[in-house]
Amino acid sequence: MDEYDFIVCGGGPAGIGAAFAAANLGLKTAIVERHFMLGGNWTNGYVLSILGMYTYDGNEKIVGGIADEVVTELKNNGGTHGQAGNFVPFRPDEMKITLDLLAKKKGVDVYYGSLVKGAKKDSARIKSIYVSGKSNVEIKGKFFVDSTGDADIAFNSGAKTMQGMENSGWHQEATVPFRIGDVNEEDVILFSIEHPDFVSVKVNEKGDLERFRILPKLADIGKTKYGLYLPHANAEFMFSTGRKGEFVCNATHVDIKDFTDAKEIANAIGDARKQVLSSIEFLSTEIHGFRDSYLIDSAPSIGLRETRRAVGEYMLKQSDVLGNAIFDDAIARCGHPIEVHDPQKGVLYTHLKGGDSSWYNIPYRSIVVKDVDNLFAIGRCLSAEFYAQASARVTGTAMAMGQAAASAAKIAIDRELKAKDVPIKDLQSLLKKNGAII
Repeated sequence: MDEYDFIVCGGGPAGIGAAFAAANLGLKTAIVERHFMLGGNWTNGYVLSILGMYTYDGNEKIVGGIADEVVTELKNNGGTHGQAGNFVPFRPDEMKITLDLLAKKKGVDVYYGSLVKGAKKDSARIKSIYVSGKSNVEIKGKFFVDSTGDADIAFNSGAKTMQGMENSGWHQEATVPFRIGDVNEEDVILFSIEHPDFVSVKVNEKGDLERFRILPKLADIGKTKYGLYLPHANAEFMFSTGRKGEFVCNATHVDIKDFTDAKEIANAIGDARKQVLSSIEFLSTEIHGFRDSYLIDSAPSIGLRETRRAVGEYMLKQSDVLGNAIFDDAIARCGHPIEVHDPQKGVLYTHLKGGDSSWYNIPYRSIVVKDVDNLFAIGRCLSAEFYAQASARVTGTAMAMGQAAASAAKIAIDRELKAKDVPIKDLQSLLKKNGAII
């Protein structure tokens, strides 16, 4: 049986933040990842931006530490130019390579193609997890992180979980983004000037097209006149990956009622890919600037925004998010609005009361799983109300949660404490020492 100090289940942004921070602190660390690459929704779901490192207006940096380390290495490997507005866009393959190299450099063991199927407990403490893949193994650990996105470890350990919107059960819609190449940026900008009711653009200080949006009026024309198939969206949003003429689009939307149903997931992915092809056909034949464009690729997997969440020592509330809550046990900041992809109403934003230059705290209690002494739940499966999770789930904030979980585990292991008993002041001091912003 392999044995570690710190086992991270799920190698997405939250898991990366946890594993890399733990390794930096000297903990023997492993990542169990069901795919064959690190990055989660970054690399499998083509969420090709690190969102949440800055306030929503892009004016203040609110996440540091491990996130800075990843961005620096990504720059060195040619995967990003850094901040663009309120996020950091990047190319997927450079991100895959960067994360692999960082894991190797830090001595983090990675179990690819491995799905956690169960947990062995002794009273209120997880002793090991069962992992299935080409071979079935049991891995023993002192502390565990649930960064599966689906709260699989919390669920399999018998901890209380929740899913969907309270009192209704429905989930946010899912997306299969795609990349498109050879877009003539100058023509798109000119088209937006001639038709401001069809296309809106944002150009950076160098004159490059940073992002643009096919507005509802043009999308409606596309649907009625040209057969554009986007049944759950009325616009198309694209942003540059940092390479001239290359953009990523996240227009596709599909409704998923049961994320554990493999057939339903397959049907949803198939429908989303049909939307990808329809979008490419419409753009390349009808929109100025797209005449020579082509589909580079679409996401290998589907991007799920919300499924199952753990119940922690505290549940982050919608009122905390909108009210810019400051907590004594703060471990991270988030400035993203509540962003809900509603199956009936479309994409809805509710901005923080402090405005787009403001932020709120993520409390430590919201990543400590209730009634389990050595388990953290981070990223999109943190302990939060549905609408609160719709803000806190962004990937920059997820990395910060991961760094906090690793730092807490280091203190708990050294002092033989339960997760919920880690002294907050000591945790905050350790986080600040290693570049975190709280």
